[in-house]
Amino acid sequence: MHPYTDLLLHDMGAGLADDSGLPEASEWRTAPLWGLGFTAQVSGAVNLLHDGRAGSVLEAVLWHGGEAQAARDAVVALPREDRLALLAFLDSL
Repeated sequence: MHPYTDLLLHDMGAGLADDSGLPEASEWRTAPLWGLGFTAQVSGAVNLLHDGRAGSVLEAVLWHGGEAQAARDAVVALPREDRLALLAFLDSL
């Protein structure tokens, strides 16, 4: 089983910054994605990101900015079928 993470801190942009006002407020450690597909079963709901604001994997991706902006944009640019395949893969983890 692979954790699908680099476990590093990344600047995710102002949209994901906490309200601490500290310079590192937008830095977050990449969470492991293993078990992602079981989130709703285990938790009773899908509440992703550090504050639970994302109700789906795609919504979580769309919140990303900063260092993740290029990856976010790449997901948005995918043809619909490829994006659905990516989301199905993530749901299989």
